[in-house]
Parts: sequence; structure tokens; C-alpha cells
Amino acid sequence: MSRYVSFGRLWFRRGPPWEWMMKPTCSGMAQRRPLSTGTKANPTSKQPKERFQVWPWLVVTILGGSLFLSVYERRPIQLEADTSVHQPTCPTPPEEAQDDILKLPKEDAILTTAPSVPPPITRTHPVLLRVPLTTTTKKRQLTSQYKYETWTFNDTVPGPFIRARVGDVVELTITNHDRTGNPHNIDCHAFTGPGGGAAVTTAEENETKTARFKLLYPGLFVYHCAAAPVPVHIANGMYGLIYVQPEDGHLLPRADREYYVMQSEFYHEPPEIEEDGRPSPTVEFSYPAALREEPTAVVFNGSESALTRDRPLKAKTGESARIFFGNAGPNLTSAFHVIGSHFQRVFRDGGVVDPPARLLSTVSVPPGGAAIVDLKMIVPGTYTLVDHAIFRMDKGAVGYLNVGGAPRPDILYSEQPPEPCVGCKLHP
Repeated sequence: MSRYVSFGRLWFRRGPPWEWMMKPTCSGMAQRRPLSTGTKANPTSKQPKERFQVWPWLVVTILGGSLFLSVYERRPIQLEADTSVHQPTCPTPPEEAQDDILKLPKEDAILTTAPSVPPPITRTHPVLLRVPLTTTTKKRQLTSQYKYETWTFNDTVPGPFIRARVGDVVELTITNHDRTGNPHNIDCHAFTGPGGGAAVTTAEENETKTARFKLLYPGLFVYHCAAAPVPVHIANGMYGLIYVQPEDGHLLPRADREYYVMQSEFYHEPPEIEEDGRPSPTVEFSYPAALREEPTAVVFNGSESALTRDRPLKAKTGESARIFFGNAGPNLTSAFHVIGSHFQRVFRDGGVVDPPARLLSTVSVPPGGAAIVDLKMIVPGTYTLVDHAIFRMDKGAVGYLNVGGAPRPDILYSEQPPEPCVGCKLHP
């Protein structure tokens, strides 16, 4: 029999704790009744010294403590108001709220295609910010070998960069021109409400939906399509970034250059063989590969050549550069890194209220996440953007930042001129 006795059995054998926990025992062990032998116990026999029993107190203490903690953990938690961000006030009746919104100055959002970013917002008042998005399908060059039919916002992958300000009311109009018949919508991580807007923006083919969303919190956020099946819409290219500046200014130090870079994965089937025996130049989405989380392409800004060849990012020595970086996923976490440079500031998870991290070389960005990184251009040359899960470089996750300017032999000196890295095929 096990030497461990349950509390229930102990109660049954010895009664409630308050009846026996004060009873003395022999040598700290439970007192036992003598076995009946038909003879009387010898009154002159030596009895062991009785002493106070401790362990029942421990049992009661542990049970009482557990009960207290279980009640304590379930108590309502009062969170202090964070005065550094906008706090919604008491609800306004719907009619009055819409009247107030319609009285706001109206402004058309400046929407840019990656890697371009709209200029910083300098106004100090909120506006009704009109953001039109159109969903389409578009066949694009995904890799040097294959084309792929992407699902897009405004014909681009990623979708346009949106810049706004806390307090703005985004009037989002989504028009579905997808000729395949798929419904589309918007789940914007900057919006507050069920589905991040998806519940009220789902548009069927040739349909238009409009909804308004007040921006309550600052930061860099991902937006994406959330029509079913959600991961398929994301995997096919329906995502982008929105940056919401704080009310009291943009908080970020001025940057000479700003870039929009977004990482994502594509999952496609092997090419079909055409009648002439050659593989088709166009590949199609592979649901099994996506379920296995085995991408055939991992790229920046929608294709392996988006930031290479004749389209690198550009800067000059002495300038500061800022990258608004997002990871659409839909599966992989990115270890974003710029080879040969350091991030002077890193606003992790896209948050701009807390102080940034300083002087990092790599930042982890999960699917659906974002980060803002600042660099200082010191030494001229080509700097390579990678996901430092480095085999993904062979799947397309490569970009170039070309920095012009005078050499800095006080920092980097060699009698040999720079040459392409033959082994890793970087730094052209």
C-alpha cells in the first residue's frame, strides 16, 4: 500500500482536522490503537513521550493558502489609465457621433507603393481620412523562373502604405474587382472593433463597402484581408502597413529617408508541363505546402527582385534612414537584419510610445507584426537586407541598400577594392 494517504481518507479515518490536529502523538507519528490481545496492557510499561503534532497544521495552512490564492487571482484587476495614449471617453449617441465625424475636415490619404512612404503628417488636428482600396488579381513575376497570380490591394503587393494620426477617422472604402469571384475585406490591426473592420467591410464581387474607424492608438500596424479562408488571402498577397502617428507629434526623430519593406511567403505547386514538354512559366498556389509551412519563396515586397537588380534602396553617407518593416507571414517569423549596419533605434512591435531599443543588429518580427528601425549611413557601399534565418536568402529574401559617398578609411580600410561575395552571392 502506498505510504501517501489522501486527505479524504484521512478525514474518514480520523475525523475532521479540528478534532485531531491538537492531539499529541508518539514521536510525531500518528497515534495507533493497540491491537487487542485479550490481556491488559502493563501499567508499568514505559510509554513514549508525547509531543505536539506539527504536520496537521501544515495541511490546514496549505489548504487555506490555496483557497486564498484562488480567490485572489480571480479578483477584478484595476488598471491605471495610461495617459501617454488616447483614452476613449463615455459613449456618444450614434447620431451625435456621426454628426461630429462629418464635421471633421476631409482629407484624401496619400497612398504609396512599396518601398515609398508618405511624408510625415504635420497637422495638429484630426480629419476624416478617406482611404480607397480596390481588390484585384494580377499576374506578377514572383521569381526569376516563375510568374504567380497574386491577390492585391490597389494592384500592388504589398498593398499601399497608409499614414494617419491618432484621432483621425479613417473612412475606408473597399471595392471588389476580383474577377475570380472571391469576397474580400480588411482586418486592420490599427482599428478597434470586431474583426478589426472585417465584419463590416466584406465586399462580394463588384460590390463596394464603406465604414469609418476612429484611430485610438499610435504605432505601426499590419492590415490584411480576412475573408475566408484567411490564410489563403494573406498567402496570395493581400496585406500592407499603416502608420498611426501620435497626437502630440510624430515622436520619431526626423529621418532623411524612409522606406517601406514587407516580408512574406509564397507557396506554389511545381509548374505544370505544357504541350511542348516545357514547364509552364506560371505556378499556382499550394494549400498542402502552406499547411506544412514549407514556402517555395520568401521575399521582400512581393518578389525576389523587388529590392535588387535595378531597384535597390538608395541613400548617401551622413544620412539617416528609417525602414518601416512588416511581416505578413502567414507562417514564418522574420529575423530582420541589414548586413554591415546597425539599428540606431528599434521600435519593437511597431510601438512608438515606449523608448526604443538601441544599437541592435537583428530584430525578430512575428507574422502579423511590424517594427520601425533607424540606421545611420556611415561607410559607402552596398548593404544587404536579409532574414537571418539565412537559408531563406536562397528562397528570395534579399534586398540591397546602396549607399553613395566618400570612403571612410578611418572606419574601413583595405588595399583591395570591394568585390562581390562569390560564396553567398551578396554585396554586388
